[in-house]
Amino acid sequence: MKTKRLQNALPNFKSKFERSIWEQLTKEYKTCQYECDSYKYEQPIIIRTYTPDFKTGKARVYLETKGKLDLETRKKMIWFKECNPNVRIIFLFQNADVKLRKGSKTSYSEWATKNNFEWLDARKDWISAYKEMLKE
Repeated sequence: MKTKRLQNALPNFKSKFERSIWEQLTKEYKTCQYECDSYKYEQPIIIRTYTPDFKTGKARVYLETKGKLDLETRKKMIWFKECNPNVRIIFLFQNADVKLRKGSKTSYSEWATKNNFEWLDARKDWISAYKEMLKE
């Protein structure tokens, strides 16, 4: 538990409702404090379902097409891989050189490689490369 210091200044309320309750409480309780304590907690596990884009016949091998690889998708794919280590996901990026976000030095392909995902670039001869990957 983390405790904040008492301050003489009026707290920064998140709503008018909180402020009105504060005004009522401080008339009755002179030691009333607003958001003075913080506690750590763990978010419960959430079971989710992921459906890969394409399966071309080989068992547990999927092609996942991505034009945009946002943070939520990156997290989802890492969690999916941790929970399903025997499923092979191969990303097909519309442009593998796009950066994760503005100002980032990391491209989609670099992120995929760093996180042990196989990937292809749709701007190149990806069908031939995909066929080679499936031989492995």
